[in-house]
Amino acid sequence: MATLKSGETATQTGTYVEVGHGGGKVKNAKRVEVKQGDKLPELETYTVTIEHKGEKKTRNRQHRWHLVK
Repeated sequence: MATLKSGETATQTGTYVEVGHGGGKVKNAKRVEVKQGDKLPELETYTVTIEHKGEKKTRNRQHRWHLVK
């Protein structure tokens, strides 16, 4: 099952858990019960700094939702 972004419509009824930008586990992850067709709640954005060859870049990221049940 693919991950869904905040605000997207739930594809199935069930429990959705917060996962990282790439699908990994998150400490103190949020869990929500959502019915099919409802919109998923918003998750906060965060900023990461990436340094490559002495050049720093910042990127805004946001966790995603993953269906567990």
